[in-house]
Amino acid sequence: MPVNTWPLMWSGVISEVNRVKSKPLSPSQRRSVEYIQQVFDKESVSNLSLGYSYAEQMNPIRGFGDTRRDEVQGYLAGEVMGERWAGKLQVNNIGDPLDGEHTHYDGSYLTGLLGNWAFTVGAIDRWWGPGWESGLILSNSARPVPGISLQRNSSEPFEWDWLRWIGPWQFTAFAGKLESDRVIPDAKLLGARFSFRPLRWLELGLSRTAQWGGGDRPQDFSSFKDLLLGKDNRGSSGISEENEPGNQLGGLDFRVSINTAIPIGFYGEFIGEDEAGGVPSRYIYTAGIDTVIPVGDSSLRIIFESSDTAANRMSGTARFNYAYEHGIYKSGYRYRNRPLGAGVDNDSRAQHLALNWLLDSRQDVRIRLSQFDLNTDQAGSQVYTNGNAVAVGESHDYAAILNYTYRAPSWRASLGYEHYSGDLRLRGVDAGDDVVSVSMEYAW
Repeated sequence: MPVNTWPLMWSGVISEVNRVKSKPLSPSQRRSVEYIQQVFDKESVSNLSLGYSYAEQMNPIRGFGDTRRDEVQGYLAGEVMGERWAGKLQVNNIGDPLDGEHTHYDGSYLTGLLGNWAFTVGAIDRWWGPGWESGLILSNSARPVPGISLQRNSSEPFEWDWLRWIGPWQFTAFAGKLESDRVIPDAKLLGARFSFRPLRWLELGLSRTAQWGGGDRPQDFSSFKDLLLGKDNRGSSGISEENEPGNQLGGLDFRVSINTAIPIGFYGEFIGEDEAGGVPSRYIYTAGIDTVIPVGDSSLRIIFESSDTAANRMSGTARFNYAYEHGIYKSGYRYRNRPLGAGVDNDSRAQHLALNWLLDSRQDVRIRLSQFDLNTDQAGSQVYTNGNAVAVGESHDYAAILNYTYRAPSWRASLGYEHYSGDLRLRGVDAGDDVVSVSMEYAW
């Protein structure tokens, strides 16, 4: 099944787990299967949960596996699972929120199945693409945008012979509304993604998002049609500033998995901030390599990943203040002052070396060393001025993160350490300080 679209549907995941259970597995592979089964057993039943996390500072740049966003957060949640529907109400209280909203309902949802489609309303995190540390078009850096969505429940291949070559495939689409405190208030965020595995070792994905409407911008059917057809460049197809339909991003990603004695994966994501000849252009990119090494009965995943969010820099001529920016939607591709795409926001480079060590089905250790070149055009002393929302001016240096997690049947606890070099100028963070974080969750 395609796995580079989050959230994943449990029906496909557990089918894969059941398929490999009867096959010969190494001790480390068996641990991984047991871990997934343990998480499924916990999350597939109705439950109440209570959680609390504390850190001395907010988490400024999040990766895929990061769960902490704010300094202090407590939550109470109730989740009900039915045969064809599921729902969750989560109430979060934030101690010192970046956006000033102390109480919100992120993580809440209501989902119903109709045929092979899941229809959802709520506010849930999304991550599109194969990157472990950067999701260029959608990531968990910003809070989830409330809205509606649909997604295939099972990623089984087409039954028609002439389309079976596509292999297992997934499609998801959503529509949400951004906050009112923007240059264009209440703009809509739309997105769609198609991913498929034509070969067992190859996964491909096509993604597209758009900011549309809001404020006094056109948002009728004609404007929506122009948006879908990509007619949004001024000076062509009768498009002017008055009727320009929106701000779009689009691109492709891939992952190649080589299953040898020590498996290796290569992956990349390329997102265009403009359109030329009907396809995205002026790309930003993420590229990486990972492998899983057995260590006794445990498994160690090693990841090296590199990203560049300056438009067209990979072609030799960087366009600064271009990626994640727009002449009309001047608040940029952001939600509540955080980037919707890459955690470093625009005009930045990041290199990561990460070690994810699954000790057993209950314990894991995560280590990440990062080198950042943030906001390399030196712009963005404040948000909403065509500049980076994460960094203040230009800065270059490293960060180190260490996290240990223990999972019991009814509770989970984590202890973390973070250090951002004093030369990194990050919004809301006293760089140079050592940060300790603790979190605890209990479910019954």
